[in-house]
Amino acid sequence: MHWKVFKTGIMKIKVYQYFAWFCLGLCTACYSGMPEDEGEVGQGKEVTFRITRFDEIFSRATATNFEVGDSIGIYAVKHDVAGGNSFPALSGNQAHNAKWVKTDEGWQPASLKDKIVYPQDGAELDFYAYYPYSRDAINPEGIAMGVKPDQRTIEGRNGSDWMAATNTTGVNEGEVELLFRHVMAAVEVEIRGGNVITPNERLEVQMTEICLKNSFNLGTGVSVAENETGTIDMWRLEDATDMGSFTYRALLPAQSLGEGIPVFRCLQDGKIYIYRGEEIILERGYRTRFVFILKSGSES
Repeated sequence: MHWKVFKTGIMKIKVYQYFAWFCLGLCTACYSGMPEDEGEVGQGKEVTFRITRFDEIFSRATATNFEVGDSIGIYAVKHDVAGGNSFPALSGNQAHNAKWVKTDEGWQPASLKDKIVYPQDGAELDFYAYYPYSRDAINPEGIAMGVKPDQRTIEGRNGSDWMAATNTTGVNEGEVELLFRHVMAAVEVEIRGGNVITPNERLEVQMTEICLKNSFNLGTGVSVAENETGTIDMWRLEDATDMGSFTYRALLPAQSLGEGIPVFRCLQDGKIYIYRGEEIILERGYRTRFVFILKSGSES
């Protein structure tokens, strides 16, 4: 830093001292608690993230990458150097449900309290994260992950597309890589026309008697389905055309659907078509596809 030189020596000393104290006070007020030597590993250095997502199995409705405005929740715990598991808990975490938001400049903490710093003792950290962010996810051992009943809207689809990421390699400096994977299962059903009935743009497809919510352990990656069931309005992937068939998709928790349950319900022009089948097992992160023929009661 360069100081202005004054002709009078006494004035130079006074200005130097007061100006120096003013700068010191200003820096302390704006960045209290930050280390003086940022070059030393682990001394209060802020954590940054490089975040990607795995979309080869099935992609989100609007994009195959995170968009500006998306937010995630992050937990950080000290790495177990003995080789054991270090899972986030209700308390004692290095970071507890910190909210980070995708911006034009990259991923940033939503506020000062959401910043994450490496331990001053140089200890390594493990990271656990989920999407989308929920301020109610204060218990990492049981995060409530539910899907929206109406997935025909962008908001309903994005609000149902839960994902999780972990990095348990033990990091104490630099950028942390997080690869997000889908937590929900995806179902696609293609509706084709029969000899009498042809699907049109007014066709709506629903999944009924479906589990809509599960409890997800962010540390172990284990989810437990809850008893709440309901109906999901699936969204149509194609624009209205004369192709004679339409494909619909829904995101839902992994679950097993018993034999004979009226899983799919089609509504078109005031008529209802119900499809039952054998037991269906829907797995996390996988897409299950069905093909149905829209038939009237007289068709075999």
